[in-house]
Amino acid sequence: MIYALLIHSARPEGDPLPAADERALLSRHRALQKEAGARAELLAVARLDGRDKARTVRVQGATAVVTDGPYMETKEWLVGFYLIECADETIAAARARQICPADGSVEIRPVNWQRTT
Repeated sequence: MIYALLIHSARPEGDPLPAADERALLSRHRALQKEAGARAELLAVARLDGRDKARTVRVQGATAVVTDGPYMETKEWLVGFYLIECADETIAAARARQICPADGSVEIRPVNWQRTT
């Protein structure tokens, strides 16, 4: 089964983690990437640019309009994701626990993947 691990943060942009906390978090990410890569579980990983670079498309009337920023006002926002392939949700949850930020969450969502080639 394929799962998306959607990483959310509540840390204000421009408010960096203390250096020791950032090193510890990056170390956990590197460990997960190495372990999942060795097990052929890792399909993709990405860190997203800041909310100021986000654009949202909404249909207004009969026109699709592009606006600045993320879709909704929230206390947490999407900062990155992993796509992993593993046997079940229990394993996906274990991987998510490895990378969960102290100021946010990791949402686990099954992916209905359809290979086109």
